[in-house]
Amino acid sequence: MNLKLFVIFLLFFPCLIFAQREYAPWYTGPLLADNGTNTAKGKVNIQPYLFFRDTNGVYNKSWGHQSAPSTFTFHSQLELEAGLTKWLDIKFIGNALYKDKEGEKSFEVGDTNVEIGIQLLRDKMFTMIPAIRLTIAENFPTGKYKNLNPNKLGIDASGSGSYETLFGFVLEKVVYWFESHPIRYRINPTYTYSTKVSVKNFNTYGGGFNTNGKVKPGGFFSGIFSFEFSFTQRWVFAMDIAQTYSGKTTFKGMPGLAEDGSIASNAKKTSNQTSLAPAIEYNFSANLGVLAGSHFSVRGKNSTDFASGIISATYTF
Repeated sequence: MNLKLFVIFLLFFPCLIFAQREYAPWYTGPLLADNGTNTAKGKVNIQPYLFFRDTNGVYNKSWGHQSAPSTFTFHSQLELEAGLTKWLDIKFIGNALYKDKEGEKSFEVGDTNVEIGIQLLRDKMFTMIPAIRLTIAENFPTGKYKNLNPNKLGIDASGSGSYETLFGFVLEKVVYWFESHPIRYRINPTYTYSTKVSVKNFNTYGGGFNTNGKVKPGGFFSGIFSFEFSFTQRWVFAMDIAQTYSGKTTFKGMPGLAEDGSIASNAKKTSNQTSLAPAIEYNFSANLGVLAGSHFSVRGKNSTDFASGIISATYTF
């Protein structure tokens, strides 16, 4: 935990040497929270991400930490967002993953996501009126999720196998409590409903030899609070504080056998996780910026303990 706090300090401290007054803030956006303002009509935004993630163990049912074999994941993601009208935009998200665990390696295409953004209210500067945006997204199961290679230790799983519908809400506001350092806040709760998934053999949810049945993933809730603190028009410190909750995943069918001969598990208990994502933004202009930071867990229950490095860039044209 001390190392994680030190990472935040290293990201935050260098920006203290910069100071500038009377400017319109530029923002790239924090690492996790969704946009509170749609892409403008006729404009297109492109934003690639690179994630470098390492699992450090698991959190058990008593919120305690247990060691587990490390899995390194390199994850590339590309987002394309287009403004359709003054109040409506659409976003496409594609993913690819490379994983390495105990000498086994795998490269797979992930799930694909399409999101619609509906602008209900726009932020009015120097007033109490915030930006309010609703999002509705659909996850298409283009990633691999069943008939996994038992020798790959589960790392060839790259998708959920479920058609997932995500409902989101974003409240966003820029405040000028400090004349030379405007701050942009976001509150971003989301809920995900997942359809049943037909699974065979080793799969994303567990499984084993001769597994054949249906999995019903539990509902997933995510709540994110974020802020972006402007040191100058170009340099910004961003922070996301995220809390997630996943409902119980159930299974009906033939469970199959694990490699050790025991009855395979295809179900999961409810889980919780709290994580932080500090980052530094550098904005070349109002339409072009880069973002680099980390995302790591700080506590959890029936969830993974992880640490990620993240690099992104965004360009609107």
